[in-house]
Amino acid sequence: MGAEDWSALAGVSSTVLALAAVAVALTAFRSDHRRARFESARALHHDLTTGEVAAARKTVGSLHYGEFGAPSAPADWSQALTSYFTLLWCFERIEAGRTALLRGVVRTRKRKDEAVEYLDALVAWHVAEYACGFAVARRKLAEASAEEVSDDASAAGFGRLLLALQERGLVDRAYRAATCPGTGCPCPCHQRAQA
Repeated sequence: MGAEDWSALAGVSSTVLALAAVAVALTAFRSDHRRARFESARALHHDLTTGEVAAARKTVGSLHYGEFGAPSAPADWSQALTSYFTLLWCFERIEAGRTALLRGVVRTRKRKDEAVEYLDALVAWHVAEYACGFAVARRKLAEASAEEVSDDASAAGFGRLLLALQERGLVDRAYRAATCPGTGCPCPCHQRAQA
């Protein structure tokens, strides 16, 4: 082999090694990107289930199921309103995070967005629960203060999240974001009343 042959072999070897390095870097990037996306989804769910949002859920849940203001638990309507908006804003953050996840990946027909599917599966039952819960809580808060609860802008994110989960078949289409359909509502509070 002459010098030209050795030079050509070295060039081909360098090219192969460079391509291998690119492939390894791309694989590492995809792995890190996937991990970061799942961590974002997990963090959004964590926000919904811990801290001040968990305390707000307890208050809004007691409004929903009728335990709020019972003789054994005096009503603090100001705190209930704060809890109501704390929980709405958390769902707004979840919807914004979900939207960011959707925009952050190129999907094909063959490949689904696993991080969004993971997030949707984590929050679906919470969204179903509060679709009715928010409507009932809003009505009770308005009755207690004799004023309408002005939550249109805050509730918009929850409405978009509810619709997205209904389109995916994860939340019953009977739920409505702004109102409770009453006897046709699949919420456990209505199922108990009908039993």
